[in-house]
Amino acid sequence: MKNLVLYYSQTGSNRYLAERLAAALHCDIEAIRPVWDVPFLMMAGLHLGNKKLRSRLADYDCVILCGPIWVGQFIAPLRSFVNKHRDEIRQLAFVTSCGSSDEKKDEKFGYGPVFRQVGRLLGDKCIRCEAFPIPLVLPADKKTDSESVMKTRLNDGNFKGEIAERFEGLVKALKG
Repeated sequence: MKNLVLYYSQTGSNRYLAERLAAALHCDIEAIRPVWDVPFLMMAGLHLGNKKLRSRLADYDCVILCGPIWVGQFIAPLRSFVNKHRDEIRQLAFVTSCGSSDEKKDEKFGYGPVFRQVGRLLGDKCIRCEAFPIPLVLPADKKTDSESVMKTRLNDGNFKGEIAERFEGLVKALKG
């Protein structure tokens, strides 16, 4: 199976996750580059689309889309990519490093509603959604501290334990 990892990252955690995935799957990787990359404007719904991809999606069996969830939203660069390329995508896995905990995944700002939205947009083409919540890398006393969650970035030093096990499970599933 030929995979392509596409990612958008503002703070680096999703880039880190995407690079790890591409290395583990021995596949191509490319950044999604918004025409206008201004996060607070994108959160307000102002998005001019993304720059043209170098990769031809038709050359890949599966696109692994990696990017953040902001305040419970499937953010504009990712949503725009899916809407524009839906017909070219054979299969898609959506992967996110996010601030929502597993316990709060189905709340307003959780990743659960976004995963359901991705599933509705892609139907059977969406083969998997997987979250890598930042609280998984924090000490127990910081897991619910929103400031600690917002300041923490995934890196080689903290990518261990439960989050690493989840990652290995995703890699195994994507290798089929």
